[in-house]
Amino acid sequence: MKYFSKKNLLLLSVIGFIFWMCGSLLGSKIATRAHPQKIPSSQGYFSQPVESQSFKSFDQVEISSWFITNDSSEKAIILLSGIGGNRIGVISRAKFYQEKGFNVLMPDLRGTGESGGDLISFGWQERFDLLASVDFLKKKGMQKIAVHGMSLGAATIVYSFQEKPEYDFVVLESCYDNITNALKNRVDKFPIPSFAFYPMTKFTEMRVEASSADLSPEKYIGLNKSPIFILAGDAEKKVKKEETEKLFSNCNSITKQLHFFKNAYHEDFMNRYEEEWKVEMEKWLVKMEQ
Repeated sequence: MKYFSKKNLLLLSVIGFIFWMCGSLLGSKIATRAHPQKIPSSQGYFSQPVESQSFKSFDQVEISSWFITNDSSEKAIILLSGIGGNRIGVISRAKFYQEKGFNVLMPDLRGTGESGGDLISFGWQERFDLLASVDFLKKKGMQKIAVHGMSLGAATIVYSFQEKPEYDFVVLESCYDNITNALKNRVDKFPIPSFAFYPMTKFTEMRVEASSADLSPEKYIGLNKSPIFILAGDAEKKVKKEETEKLFSNCNSITKQLHFFKNAYHEDFMNRYEEEWKVEMEKWLVKMEQ
């Protein structure tokens, strides 16, 4: 019985609490860790000239990018990759848009690729990198600026709606509806009670300087009236179908469209469903020209 005295139980409780807090803090740091990567030469990916450009976000974070120019066009697209990704992950989409006559900007969002920043914030602070990208293109003389993002990149676009930017059109692939569901969907397969993640959530909020209530694209998607095309997989586990449908329902754009890839998960749709992706995107671009 001495091993289970009140003193020992109290000591075990304190030790358990310390491990819980330390594990939560570590989990928060892992979830928001930066993903720097040396970017190889663009010559290995593109036959046409590509400019390496850098510019500063509002808080002086250095944003590194590639810019593909089209001298005969004043329309441009900004491409944003998913969590932990960088400009390398949007190369196939860059080629698609370049063939359609767009100037193409491929920035590494903060904390990724060769851009500055020591953490990621699920799109919250990254939105300022996007707005700096828009300013860069305007200085280049672009009259029409569209945006296309995947996962975190898609959420970045929606969070930027708070600053009332004027986008020619918006394409969102696999955008989460709120951070609570996004995190919950990733740990559902583990038999861990939800309350166990509460400290990790709070540590994460402190690191990204935003509350869980703030980290909700569903809350902001109705702020922008630009044409919006949402793409998702109907078998996604990280962004469930009903969550995508809710996001679409909250969209107030006069022109909006939703497309599900059958049996698709949280993945690169252009890679696995290339023909279908291109057909749907080409139809969307035709609609945008009308």
